[in-house]
Amino acid sequence: MRNQLIISSLALAAYAGMASAQEACSTYEIQRGDSLRELAIAVYATEDYSFIFDANRDVIGSNPNIIRVGDTLVLPCLEDVGRANAEPQTEAERMAIEMAAELVKAAEERAEKAIAEAESRVAAAEAEAQKASDDAVVQARNAARDEIDAARAEAAALIQNARDGERPEIRDRQLLLITGGNYAPFTDEALPHRGLYTNLVETALLRAAPEQAYKIQFVNDWSSHLDLLMPTLAFDGTFPWSRPNCEAAEALSESDRNRCETYDFSNPFYEVVDTFFAREGSGYEQTLSYADFAGATICRPEGWSLSHMDAVSLYEPVITLMRPVSPDDCFHAVMQGDADIVAIEAHLAVEAIARLGYEHKIIENPNLAAIKSLNVMTHKDNPDGAAILETLNQGLTIMQQSGEWRDIVSTALRYQMENG
Repeated sequence: MRNQLIISSLALAAYAGMASAQEACSTYEIQRGDSLRELAIAVYATEDYSFIFDANRDVIGSNPNIIRVGDTLVLPCLEDVGRANAEPQTEAERMAIEMAAELVKAAEERAEKAIAEAESRVAAAEAEAQKASDDAVVQARNAARDEIDAARAEAAALIQNARDGERPEIRDRQLLLITGGNYAPFTDEALPHRGLYTNLVETALLRAAPEQAYKIQFVNDWSSHLDLLMPTLAFDGTFPWSRPNCEAAEALSESDRNRCETYDFSNPFYEVVDTFFAREGSGYEQTLSYADFAGATICRPEGWSLSHMDAVSLYEPVITLMRPVSPDDCFHAVMQGDADIVAIEAHLAVEAIARLGYEHKIIENPNLAAIKSLNVMTHKDNPDGAAILETLNQGLTIMQQSGEWRDIVSTALRYQMENG
């Protein structure tokens, strides 16, 4: 019990900025970034927020992980919940509280800095590309790689220093997950529940570990997830990504081999169909054999796995590979004659073709397709990675057995069909 009080005091100091002046027997207006767990720690010196949730179900609803800014919560009196804030009893405890607050603040600042640097680098690269020569672009990319390597080295040193001290248990801290937008129906902040896949991940956490605090950050530069943010361990996980056939590493591209060597994967939360699209009348939209693609230029967005293409020998120099940032760029390239084929997920292609006005001009080849899974990834250097994936897998199993997974998927797909 004594250790629990100390841990609660550490958490109380870490979250003092949220509700330091808040007391039991009062009300509290929810601020941006709040969670019930943090409020329980700050007011009652405990991670158990169930009594706050029970007292405010009419305001919160059925999901304690989703609270709305501006809502007012009733904080029960101490005598009603049998708890009181623990005060540090010794100088050592006081110092431990201060150190914990500094560690939490440093982690938050590191994550915010990593996001800002990634977004700034992308914006600068785009502006530079408009005016730079090919040589200058190459130099900029090399410089960016050097910066990323330096950031990784710095992060590794920070992680090693953190390991020298006592690391909080996974349940005693907030998980930070990262995803991106413009990937309907799976992830986008404008979609209900921020997308089908986001809803599945949040529900899995709720079912397997309702007491676990978490936060999902959207950064729309997908390549920065793997190039910068995940390697520095600024985030615990990223989704949704496909898992290459890591058991046949010798047949994979370098990027897919690196993905297998660097990341661990959850069980599949969803499966999609990867297929090929070509301009009507090109012949590529009707061929029955992958061999007929030999010599073609195939466009596949940057960061997307090439495993299904590698498996059927569609790699350079058999084909010429084009890797732009956006899927839209691939469809434009086909219409402009710069590419012959777009290799992409069927559902995303249908939406993009309609939005870009290329209906009946770019056609799906219905004969050549592959099913791939979409997973959550954790970095192998993350000491909590295995526990995070185990929790997600447990929640997924619960959802599938209860039928909740099917309900979430059907609701999201129905919305997508009705709203485009």
